[in-house]
Amino acid sequence: MKKILIVLPTDSLGGAENYLKMIAIHYKNDDVDVYGFKNEERGLWDDISEHTNLRFISKKHEILGLIQFCFIMLFKFKKYDYTFSSQVYANGLIGILKSLGIIRSKYFIARESTSIFLRFKGRKLKIYKFIINLGYRSMDLLICQTEEMKKQFADHFEKIEKRTKICVIPNPIDLKVSQSLSQLKLDIDLPNEFIISAGRFIELKGYDLLIESFSKLKTNCPDLKLILLGEGEELENYKTQIKALNLEDEVLFPGFTNNVYAYFKEAKMCVVSSRIEGFPNVLLQMMSQNTKVVSTLCAGGIENIQGVYTCETHNQQALTIAMQNCLNNDTSKNRQIFDDYLNSRSIEAFLETLNNRIKN
Repeated sequence: MKKILIVLPTDSLGGAENYLKMIAIHYKNDDVDVYGFKNEERGLWDDISEHTNLRFISKKHEILGLIQFCFIMLFKFKKYDYTFSSQVYANGLIGILKSLGIIRSKYFIARESTSIFLRFKGRKLKIYKFIINLGYRSMDLLICQTEEMKKQFADHFEKIEKRTKICVIPNPIDLKVSQSLSQLKLDIDLPNEFIISAGRFIELKGYDLLIESFSKLKTNCPDLKLILLGEGEELENYKTQIKALNLEDEVLFPGFTNNVYAYFKEAKMCVVSSRIEGFPNVLLQMMSQNTKVVSTLCAGGIENIQGVYTCETHNQQALTIAMQNCLNNDTSKNRQIFDDYLNSRSIEAFLETLNNRIKN
């Protein structure tokens, strides 16, 4: 029986956390410890509590949770086979704790969740660089989602590949989970025709562009609605924009859901409108359920996915054209194309590649 440690900052469930949850589910028959520094009592991890030792430590602050986590690891005297994390400062902190012997693990596998060198600037980027310099030395493997992400590390840290093994392994998807969740009945009534996107309501997700593009589509598709799944700081700005475009009854905000698949399955079209991503896991989730999928070229590798309608980022007009083309064309052949692609990115294939890279 393998001993697995999974560490994350909070009990949220974005792309990085979904990746870690997939790992936890895959190893459900082993000894799995999941620790989060801060507990905001969202309940988004409760469904795996039956087969993992799940603990979100502090209700007050991540720093307090981190301190308590250090004491837990120091006195637990448990040696893990694998430790997984997926956010830059968590990656760095775990690396430091492993080098100090506070975390005892045969292998530490970290995954980069975003392109920090494109996304951040100034003081915040300097802090992240400091964490990388200090904490990434004790990693056994650093996973980048795309070749572009790996190149960014090489450009900013010329000697990093001499001390840290870096490899590109595209994001996985758990097809068993997606199939199971897509069959569940939703507790809300959906519009007859709608397009959909999902993610945090932040500027990088480009929902302002999507709302503007949706307003253009309404001319030829008067019955079409837009559903945005998620929550975040930009919600009020989106509502102001929607009001200015006279779309108050046309754009729906159901909030956060841990089952996007059932929504994607019923949608007329799924859209990723992001300005920048490490790689959008939600794109794979959309492809698993729907043949009409549009995405901006917000991450490396998207341009190579057959069947997805793509356009440049930061370009509302290009997004509108891509969405219109996708709606107008027959995409039924995409089902087989998408299935073949997703099978190559299954969680099982991902972990097999990961183990091969560690040991070679």
